[in-house]
Amino acid sequence: MTAADRQRYDQLVAELREHEYAYYVLAEPRVSDAEYDRLFQELVGLEKANSDWVTPDSPSQRVGAPLPDGTKFERIAHAVPMISIESLFGNEAIEDFVGRVEKGLAVETEVKASYICEPKWDGVSASLIYENGSLVRAVSRGDGTQGEDLTANMRAVRGVPLKLRQPSEEPASLFDEANAAPLPTLLEVRGEVMFRIADFDAMNAAMIEKGEAPFANPRNATAGTLKRLDPAVVASRKLRLMCWEVVRAEGVPAFETHTEAMAAAQQWGFVVTPYRAVVEDAAGMIAFHDDLEERRDEIEFEMDGVVNKVDSLELRRLLGSRARTPRWACAHKFAPREETTQLLDIGVQVGRTGRLTPRAVLEAVQLGGVTVQYATLHNAGYISGLDLKIGDRVTVRRAGDVIPQVVGPITAVRDGSEKDFVWPTECPSCEAPAVERGEYRYCMNLECPAQLRRRLQHLASREALKIEGLGEKAVEQFTAAGLVERLEDIFNLDYKKVAELDRWGEKSATALQEQINAARTPELPRFLYGLGISEVGLETARALSERFRTLEELLALAADEEALAKLCEIDGVGEEVAGSLLAFLQEPRNTAAIQGIRDFGVEPQAMAERTTANIEGVSGKTFVLTGSMSKPRPEWKLAIEAAGGKVVGSVSKKTDFLVAGEKAGSKLAKAETLGVAVLDEEALRALLQ
Repeated sequence: MTAADRQRYDQLVAELREHEYAYYVLAEPRVSDAEYDRLFQELVGLEKANSDWVTPDSPSQRVGAPLPDGTKFERIAHAVPMISIESLFGNEAIEDFVGRVEKGLAVETEVKASYICEPKWDGVSASLIYENGSLVRAVSRGDGTQGEDLTANMRAVRGVPLKLRQPSEEPASLFDEANAAPLPTLLEVRGEVMFRIADFDAMNAAMIEKGEAPFANPRNATAGTLKRLDPAVVASRKLRLMCWEVVRAEGVPAFETHTEAMAAAQQWGFVVTPYRAVVEDAAGMIAFHDDLEERRDEIEFEMDGVVNKVDSLELRRLLGSRARTPRWACAHKFAPREETTQLLDIGVQVGRTGRLTPRAVLEAVQLGGVTVQYATLHNAGYISGLDLKIGDRVTVRRAGDVIPQVVGPITAVRDGSEKDFVWPTECPSCEAPAVERGEYRYCMNLECPAQLRRRLQHLASREALKIEGLGEKAVEQFTAAGLVERLEDIFNLDYKKVAELDRWGEKSATALQEQINAARTPELPRFLYGLGISEVGLETARALSERFRTLEELLALAADEEALAKLCEIDGVGEEVAGSLLAFLQEPRNTAAIQGIRDFGVEPQAMAERTTANIEGVSGKTFVLTGSMSKPRPEWKLAIEAAGGKVVGSVSKKTDFLVAGEKAGSKLAKAETLGVAVLDEEALRALLQ
């Protein structure tokens, strides 16, 4: 190839990058799609003839090779934690937020804060890292401290520059970079990966036409797409990235405000929101919120509120953060969306623990960008409290813009044809008697077909038998293929037939066999928890296993006249829990299933005796756990108690530490009010060590 070919190749790379910038970032296409495609194909042709010219940031390299089957995304620690922001509802809460900011700054400075208002996009958050202008890593939010390495898939998302665009000052032409400013040596930005609503609707329509199940909403579709192992699938679904924060920028002058940082991000090639305002007070925030909510249906991406942030980065530093949320930002949520529709029927679903849950069957209605046909009705008390009747015209709301919920009937339009809902006396799946406990009814049959898949997934979960590879898709395959018809069948799998299933093979089947064999001697509490007995969580299972050391002792309770009293003597076990356990043990089909599991070589082991280490700083201290954590709370509770501490359920003046996980709520607020020390997981881990 000649020097002219190389010159043409470099020109094509530059042109295509700028055309992508004009199309995705500025929303100002400068060439037709056909012309872009012609330039792109010319570039691909030159790369085929000169493979050594291709770099990872070439416009042709958005789609990488698929990951091997069974590959898991690597967990990556965030250099800067991706903390949450507090959600606020109503104008009064926004006024309180501004008051807190002003009070916090008053002790540090006389400078008054300005606030930047932007949409709270309803997608999947991600963090992107660039070194010397090139994308090197993209990480999901995860639990805020670490996420999954999604670099290959994020490269296939439009609006993600593979190489940062060199900013210029008033270029003479689109491709003139003579006055280019320096790029950061290291850059970390954060943004939201989303579907445009039109692209989501088109994708769902195509899936329905093929006979496939459509996605429930754009956010779920985004999350599912980013977990695909083939970046080509990600590219085909037209996901977009909207940048909303610059976290780190080294090698360039420091920004003074968020507004400056977003302007720089846009110059570097990122899409930033065109909907923004800098305001001085709560009134400005409320006005922006109300205006955006009114225009919500005009905007091409889903949103569920407004994010308000202090604009000055120095003032943010002075305000600092709580354990899980910054003091300088909040989310002002939109009101839940409501529509009216017809209640066609009330069906009954059977949950994993056998709970029978009524579900509203609705005439399909569009609600917040989602077609809603079903809504939760919780229990009998909920239905009678609303005075709901089958055939009613009802108001439906997407609570928090996520879960469809029936608000109530429109009684004024009733014509007398409406019917009362009558609870079934038998399980609609297996016809076992429905046991009534409070406002709920339960099917206590461990072998109930409606519960089988979810019970299997629960049995294999990390808190129970911890069987890697036995997830939702595997369980669906095994049950659909007739390899598992009862719970105990999972311990007697035909691995040759497993290997013949789609996306399996001998290696995967052997790996699953090893996992299942390793799970044949679980600790008794894990086994009990894995059975999915209603009201018996992992902590309760441990308490039971301390009192009844073997499975035989527990099974003997079914015939013990003093069983209820014995169970209620255990700390944390009340009549409701005891009654649920006894009802489970007294069902012959359950004891037969447990015996079947044991016949296939599963033998639960007595729990190890607890020891107390009396670690300084923990011993004698009282802890409260709240929010979502990286491992089950009962495990943290055991670790704290083993170190000599005590874990209680509510915050008071006597509480020494509140451990705040993800989405900590009222307990965190109360702890801050009372001056209780707040720890995150990392701090708790350090204390226990």
